Amino acid sequence: MEQEILRKVQLIQLAMAKEVKRICTKYKIKYFLDAGTLLGAVRHKGFIPWDDDLDIGMLRSEYERFLNIASKELDKQYFLQTWKNDDGFPYGFAKIRKKDTLYIETIDQKTKGHKEIWIDIFPYDVFPDSTLEQKHQGKKIMRYRYEMMMKVGMVPWARHKNIIKKILVFIKYIPYILLGKLYSREQVICKAEKTMQQFNKTTTSYIYPQGGGIKYGKWIIPIRCIETLMMMPFEDDEFLVPAGYNEYLTLCYGDYMELPPPEKRGNWHQIIEIKL
Repeated sequence: MEQEILRKVQLIQLAMAKEVKRICTKYKIKYFLDAGTLLGAVRHKGFIPWDDDLDIGMLRSEYERFLNIASKELDKQYFLQTWKNDDGFPYGFAKIRKKDTLYIETIDQKTKGHKEIWIDIFPYDVFPDSTLEQKHQGKKIMRYRYEMMMKVGMVPWARHKNIIKKILVFIKYIPYILLGKLYSREQVICKAEKTMQQFNKTTTSYIYPQGGGIKYGKWIIPIRCIETLMMMPFEDDEFLVPAGYNEYLTLCYGDYMELPPPEKRGNWHQIIEIKL
């Protein structure tokens, strides 16, 4: 993606983030920049120059409040996308889309869901202390995630240029294509949501985000990291971030202040078509 076009995309995403901030401020909903957007805030005071999306996190209770309020309050130029209001959307988190744009990823080119420029809103759920419970929960969450991806027609193997890799990834998904035929979309969503929130009434020391590209158990965040939020500059505005951002980013990225090599920068989502 050309840098000039990417920058225009980022500014559209920034406007959407400001709309989220407006709603959250008005209704006292706690949110925070997370993942690569948090890294960008700390390291670049804005977007990572080659980043092609924007990420916001909320604890599950705040996330559910946000969905309820934003469905009525969100500016009409945007669309709040969840797997309950878009049959072509497979994920257990939300996206806000900018209407009358186009932003197509390689893996979702064949789906019928909304494909406008987006930002992600991730709910964070409680991560169990028991290793056995982690194993059981993780297995089910990844199963339901892959089943939903296959149900809507996503093609994750299309990300790979090597034909052998394509075939191997396709073979990996065959069981989920078959499993998905045993249950309706509504049944899979019900099972997935119950599993994701399985431990939310228990007390543990960790939470984890319900992301699409991050496998269960890869990013486990101590609750203490987000118990206190603080404002931090991001582009021409400022947003809430976890006060424990250093621990958060170190756990997720290691030495996060070190720039990755050039070959690992840019177009992570493999955007193949853009309309501004």
